Amino acid sequence: MNKSNCTIITSSLNNTSRKTKVDDIVSKEQNCLNITYINADTIDSFEANLSKVCKNSASFYNISKKISSFIFSLISVLVIMFAIISASIYEDISKKILFEMPFSWSLNDTVSLFFVALFFIGLVMMPSILDGESSQFKEFLLSWFNKDTRRLKRLSLMLGSLDKKTKVNIYNVDLLTSEHWFWKIVIKAILKRFISVNFYVRNDQVKTVEKRLKKLECLNIYIQKEKNFFEDDSVDVLLSSKEQKLFKLLQLSSSLIIKEDKNRFISLELFEYCGRNFLEDTKANNTQLISGFQNFINRSFDDFCFLKQEKSLQIYLTSNVKVQSLEDEQKRLSYHLRNHIETCVKNFNNPISLLILFYYVKDVVLDEKRYLIILEKFIDTVYEKQHYELIDLYWFDIASLMFDSSNIDDFDMTNNSIYRKLSIDALNKLIFLFERNGHFNQALLIVNYLYEINPNKYAVNLCSLYERMGQFDKAYESLPSSIELSTNKKPTDSQVRYFQRKAWIIVSQRDINKKEEGLESISKLKELLFLHNEDNEPLWLWHYYNIKANYAEWEEDFKLAILNYKKCLSIPTLGAFEYGATFVNMSIAYRLMYQLSEVKNSEIIDKSIKLGSIGISLKSSVGDRDEMPVVLHNQALNILTKQDLDQKKLIEVEDMTNIGIKILKETSSIKRLGMLLIENIISKILSNKNVDDDINKLENHWSSMDENEHKQIINLYKMFSDKYKIEFLETIK
Repeated sequence: MNKSNCTIITSSLNNTSRKTKVDDIVSKEQNCLNITYINADTIDSFEANLSKVCKNSASFYNISKKISSFIFSLISVLVIMFAIISASIYEDISKKILFEMPFSWSLNDTVSLFFVALFFIGLVMMPSILDGESSQFKEFLLSWFNKDTRRLKRLSLMLGSLDKKTKVNIYNVDLLTSEHWFWKIVIKAILKRFISVNFYVRNDQVKTVEKRLKKLECLNIYIQKEKNFFEDDSVDVLLSSKEQKLFKLLQLSSSLIIKEDKNRFISLELFEYCGRNFLEDTKANNTQLISGFQNFINRSFDDFCFLKQEKSLQIYLTSNVKVQSLEDEQKRLSYHLRNHIETCVKNFNNPISLLILFYYVKDVVLDEKRYLIILEKFIDTVYEKQHYELIDLYWFDIASLMFDSSNIDDFDMTNNSIYRKLSIDALNKLIFLFERNGHFNQALLIVNYLYEINPNKYAVNLCSLYERMGQFDKAYESLPSSIELSTNKKPTDSQVRYFQRKAWIIVSQRDINKKEEGLESISKLKELLFLHNEDNEPLWLWHYYNIKANYAEWEEDFKLAILNYKKCLSIPTLGAFEYGATFVNMSIAYRLMYQLSEVKNSEIIDKSIKLGSIGISLKSSVGDRDEMPVVLHNQALNILTKQDLDQKKLIEVEDMTNIGIKILKETSSIKRLGMLLIENIISKILSNKNVDDDINKLENHWSSMDENEHKQIINLYKMFSDKYKIEFLETIK
């Protein structure tokens, strides 16, 4: 049994000191021997590297080799001479027995017979001698006649010059077969010499290495699993030949095909498809399993850190990946994918896969209908998976801006626009996606383009978009004066949204003159939802309870508001967008409850801040820029309301409001801009920063705000002016 204690370590291949192919296989530190194998290494190069580390033992071995060679040659000659003499003596005795009987027996005959018997017994016992346990004679003969055994002895002699307590680190040998020279010779020699040996392996090879070490009779085997992310752009030198092919395929399956793209997204769907159908060595083998590709993906996450994931379905290449020039391979893949567009569209369900597919084939497809099915599936998957930010990142590079359908003079210029070729269903989803990304003007252009198809439906869309932009008067005016109701069957989406929008605009603006009209809209909405026997849409119910909660807040019945928000959270099949909005709204209810209570309970405002943080996290996860300024304003107000402000919290409020103001500027919206400005100003004043420009912005925006926002700003200003002696709002009003 080997006396080595072996530790199998995963996810740490980057710890190797070997960074290029020309680096030495073996390197020695103070009390550590590092050995890293790569494809180009040979046993001769390994032995040469080891001899540099063990110079004294190598010289001693050369001398001992010459001496042992001389001794063995001398013994061989003596044995041969003894055999010749014994054979000659045996011949003489045989002649006497056969041809000279009887003859006189002399002392010489006795000596001759003794030599013959001794030689005979030696020949008979030779197999037993060679097969004897721990036979040094057999090992000596094997070392002379077997090349591997000679190397093993030579390596053992070299390693013998090192302290057996030296820690040995072995990298990248887990993919080698058990018959490879490294396992047969090098590892055997190491295990016989050293007490502590570490094997740095891939995660999926732990069991294989453990099994081999057990066969080599290691004393103790430990498994150490690491979980760390590292940055090391030289780790690709450790890849095997098969891994090198898959590494190239990984890059081919990424958004590197998109020029100047900094996201470096990867499509595992495209990687798997190309692995099955594009690689030459798998196309001819229909039984090829995907497990090999899956193993490489797992290694790319855990062992090489080539891949990282921060959001569902969004995986990207890390800085560890050295981007290779693969123009020829990209061209070949483009033509291959062009011939299989329909198959890919059917099987791909990740919007990033479809995005990469489009960029591969867009310049080689002659029939535009074939690449349009890619774009429509891309829109569907972004909509369904709620990866809204992909629209902001890529869509306008693909389709440019939406045209103005009211401008007939530009018809010729827009005749080939992608928007004219997309289906109505795809355009409807684009309206929603543009709205989620804050591209309200683009969404308005599509709504106007589709208006005549269904005026009632798109009038509600116009209302929703104007409300998002903070233009409440236009939102209200865009609605028709009335709409037909039917309570005998499930209502249409337009009927439900009509009363949703009407009730929401009034409560959002806190327009006291229209409050009764808003309550009446809620009542009619309730009739629509609950006076039929069919299933309601989850989103309809979410809007209904959310609006009811907001009216309860208006009445300062915060317990009822929170109860309705909890009903919103209990509705199934919604996404992070809706749930995130509910958490934000609930945080507002707790804040208002805290503000209006006579006894200030810090637990209430702490809960408000906590719920607001959850809401921000959920909203951010889907890339929502539409409501994010309002979300950030409310969380900033939650923090300011507590008034327990240190420098860290002031910086947090300033950063949040800066982001909110920036998004409003980019989306051309003014919704809650005044609140974001006053919150930003207060945080800066308390941090002793100059706010002259910010006060000017608030002064210029003052006339654009409604009465409700004026009231909120004044209340917040009074809260801090009384405590911190802040004075600037009087000049604005």
